[in-house]
Order: sequence, then C-alpha cells, then structure tokens
Amino acid sequence: MSPVVCQQRTERAWRRLTGPTILTKLIGLCLVGNLAASCAFQEPSPPSDPELRAELGIPDHVTIHRVDVSSQGGQTRLLPRETEIFPSEIVQFVVLDHHVHLVRFDEDELTRPALEFMRETGQDKPPPLVEQGARLVLSFEGAPLGSYPFSVDGNGQPVAGEIRVGEPSP
Repeated sequence: MSPVVCQQRTERAWRRLTGPTILTKLIGLCLVGNLAASCAFQEPSPPSDPELRAELGIPDHVTIHRVDVSSQGGQTRLLPRETEIFPSEIVQFVVLDHHVHLVRFDEDELTRPALEFMRETGQDKPPPLVEQGARLVLSFEGAPLGSYPFSVDGNGQPVAGEIRVGEPSP
C-alpha cells in the first residue's frame, strides 16, 4: 500500500473518531431547539406599559400587570400563568402570535362576589383576541379579594391560569 493511500485512510479514520457523532449532532440539535424556543417566549417585561397608560389615561400609581399569550407546538401558552395583584391594579393579556385566543372566566369556579364584580364591570365575557398585538385589559378597581381562575382557548387545549387579588402589606 502506498504511503499516500495509507495517510488518506488514517485521516478518514481520525475524522470519524474526532468528528461529530450522531449522538453529538442530536444533542447539538436539541440545544439549538431549546435555545430557539426560549428566545421565542421570554419573560414578560415588569409591570408597566407607558403606551397603554397614555392611551387609556391610567394614573402612574396604578400597576399594570402583563400576561403574554401565544401558541407553540400546537399548545396555548401563558406567561405567567398566575398573577398576584392588589385591588385597583390592571391586568392586560397580550397576544404574541397570529392565532385567535379567548380568555374565559368560568362562572362555576369564581366566588359569588368575584362573579358579581366581573359581571357588574362587564369583564365576565371578554371578546376574542383575534390578531398579534391584541390586548385584553381588565381593571380590578374595587375588586373583592380572592381568586379569579380563567382559561385561555386558542391553538390546542385550553390553558388554565389565575389572577389572585390580595391585600397590600401594611
């Protein structure tokens, strides 16, 4: 065997040993997939929205909480799923994708005072959010303390969430 052929075989064998194996390629692909997924759905910004505040004339002392709504892999996603607020604060749901989403408050799961509050304020049956960037703004001004469970229908199975209205610490 000539030295050139021997050297070529040695180099090919070395590349097979040191090159990426199928397992290495799969691990790399999984890491890239997870990175892309985490970049697409990031933590929402802290409670504040100057544009919404100006548009609706919301005073600076009122906190605006944000719940991002999107779909990924055929499933509806909420971030965060649970939001703790104080009476008089605002919660806005913001659609990040191009799917239709519907926020529903289940009358059987709300307490009587919470249900009455949602009905009196016209927030018990919100309209569907039909485009990217659509917002549902809910005011909890004068809301009774307690849990306000909801679900979001969209792309895939409904996802449950909860808004908890609590008392500020003294």
